[in-house]
Amino acid sequence: MMSGEDRDVGEGLEPPSLWKSLGELNVLVDIGKSLLKQRRPRRRSQGAPVLVVPGFGTGDAATCVLRSRLQASGFDVHTWNLGINRGPRPGVMRRLSERVRAIARSTQHPVQIVGWSLGGLMARAIAGRLPATVACVVALGSPLNADPRSSRLSLLLRAVSGKASGDRSVRTLLRDGARAPVTSIYTRNDGVVAWQASAAAPGTCRTHEVDSTHLGLMVDADVHDLVARELAREPFPSTIADR
Repeated sequence: MMSGEDRDVGEGLEPPSLWKSLGELNVLVDIGKSLLKQRRPRRRSQGAPVLVVPGFGTGDAATCVLRSRLQASGFDVHTWNLGINRGPRPGVMRRLSERVRAIARSTQHPVQIVGWSLGGLMARAIAGRLPATVACVVALGSPLNADPRSSRLSLLLRAVSGKASGDRSVRTLLRDGARAPVTSIYTRNDGVVAWQASAAAPGTCRTHEVDSTHLGLMVDADVHDLVARELAREPFPSTIADR
């Protein structure tokens, strides 16, 4: 949960320092540590459907380690199948909504969504729009306040998505997301997104701080086990009709 300190983390927000950004190169060390930590994951689910949304500029390949760990923990894991995430471009949010509905129909269960970086912000907006179809959202290193000062990639995001932070559709994204509770996992070593943007968010936000990097969130076994525990905390309804 948010501490008193974290309630004010949005003040004086600025992108991660260049030093922190260079620290993302430690992902190679993170991969090595993850391999050394390899252990059989605890089974935490009997097949609850989970959709994993990649971060900006990446696709399903970037989430393969996380998905494998969740699959081994007993979840029915799904890729987003929308290619490279270039942000909330026209039609992308609609297709993502359709993807969530399709998984819910095929499994007959509400979907849990895990989103990395920008994928977490998009996932939360979908949850706000489809409250009966999405069971919960876990965000990893996500700029949940969509503040353009929170990331060094903000200008690139605007270039490829055509959306500025003050754009009406972005405000709608935030408004929809605030309707859905979210579990935000963040690291103060994040070299891509200002950790303050992940440590507090509009609406109900439960937070967990971890010792990792932005890229490391996708390969760290301890982080993945935390994600599995958070997903398992949510009651898993027997069918969509029960909601």
